Amino acid sequence: KRMLLTGDARGDKILTGLEEAGLVPTGGTLHLDLLKVPHHGSDRNVELDFFKRLPADHYVLSGDGEHGNPERATLEMILKARGTQADYTIHLTYPVDEIDKERRAEALKKKKTWSAAKHSLQSLFQTNPDFGKKVSIAGETGPYLIELLGKVGA
Repeated sequence: KRMLLTGDARGDKILTGLEEAGLVPTGGTLHLDLLKVPHHGSDRNVELDFFKRLPADHYVLSGDGEHGNPERATLEMILKARGTQADYTIHLTYPVDEIDKERRAEALKKKKTWSAAKHSLQSLFQTNPDFGKKVSIAGETGPYLIELLGKVGA
């Protein structure tokens, strides 16, 4: 199985590193089983091309809304790159309402305007219900496991 754990690296640097290591042809793509989205889902670290070139079965975004992460724009990039027909799951580590509450507070703290329709993740998922069905929330029903190898203990 192929996983890419990106830490806080920028998407362009990740792609360059993968090319230099010979893991991705120049300008090419690499399918991943799991992609830990860089920097808690910040849209300042990735571009649409990043998600087009690194399609994954599982996207993990670990932001809790603090500092605005995960950014709605990042999720919109995944949606634009993958559409809703492809088989993939987006794993959020916090409930959407908690993320939106923190994202709203962060925006207001920075004196930015906030519109739930334009800025909330909940609105994004409601407006794009097929995309919203791809979202899984870690810990909602107990311990959380992303099964890449099949059922554990089977």
